[in-house]
Amino acid sequence: MDKVERVYRALSLEEPDKVPKGELDFHGELISALLGEPVGDWFDAHVKARNMLKMDIVNTFLSGGPKVELVGRTDKGYPIYQDWVGNRWVESGKTRRYLKHGLATPEDMKQFRMPDISLFNTSGIERWVKQTDFCVFAQVSGVFDSVYPLMGLENYVKTMYTHPVALKHVVEEVYRFNLEVIKLYAEAGAHVILVGDDLAYDKGPFIPPRYMREFVFPYLAGEASQAHRLGLPAMLHSDGNVTPLVEDIVKAGFDGLHSLQPNAGVDIVAIKRRWGDRLCLMGNLDLDYLMTLGSAVEVEAEVRRLIREVAPGGGYILSTCNCLTRYVPPENAIAMYLTAEKYGTYPMKTS
Repeated sequence: MDKVERVYRALSLEEPDKVPKGELDFHGELISALLGEPVGDWFDAHVKARNMLKMDIVNTFLSGGPKVELVGRTDKGYPIYQDWVGNRWVESGKTRRYLKHGLATPEDMKQFRMPDISLFNTSGIERWVKQTDFCVFAQVSGVFDSVYPLMGLENYVKTMYTHPVALKHVVEEVYRFNLEVIKLYAEAGAHVILVGDDLAYDKGPFIPPRYMREFVFPYLAGEASQAHRLGLPAMLHSDGNVTPLVEDIVKAGFDGLHSLQPNAGVDIVAIKRRWGDRLCLMGNLDLDYLMTLGSAVEVEAEVRRLIREVAPGGGYILSTCNCLTRYVPPENAIAMYLTAEKYGTYPMKTS
């Protein structure tokens, strides 16, 4: 069974030959440590590291777009950037701190337009499709965590109550653009559409679910529907405790859900029992302690538990709850993936 079919079987809630596995991102520092050499050619290094870990998946993005400008530096020498909307921020290399947001007023929001789609391209996606055998995920934004940074979360919430029409104009502009992006991804040969939209933090949704159902979920459902119209499955990625939102995610028509962050209180076994006949689950390996600070023995034990408790019947893809970061020791990445390769073969032994 090839990698694409393996992932498709899982997304169809069927048992493939073995548990599919992969990451939404893979930091270069970890790749270098795994390969024992500096990352020279970015593409070749990523292919080699993914094959070393026997991954099935690569996640890709849109290329091009309006340029971000360097407009200054802080007293400590950190660069200050500004984008096409007027957002201005300080970049430390590890964190981003906004100095101002481009959409400061309802009037700004009413005049907002997304860039022309012709400024973007799918060259990176096409390369992965044509030159490798990985199942190629293509990531598009949703309509929450790509919208509120344009104005700031506090201003987003205020506008939601005081100027909902202005806020919906921004949401609908982003949504219209996202539908065009999904079409480009399908034309490029992507295998799965990944909608990335962080809807929650550790304690639950950023905004009350009833407002999610007005300002977010109708548009996410439209993105999933666009993927399906083009013959592609759709997966949603959201960090945080999404437990109160899983029913809405299912109703929106997504085939899969990624992250399932355990340190945010997400119980993947409970979600599998309740929604395993409707939703493929991907992720749940902890990055706060287990993968970054735990031992290889602990990683192996947790991978075996997930395979034992979540993988039977299909509908599970092994992954961390976010990505393989630079903070993951190479021995833990190896333990995670090679344990899954060893014990993740179907049919499962559940005893």
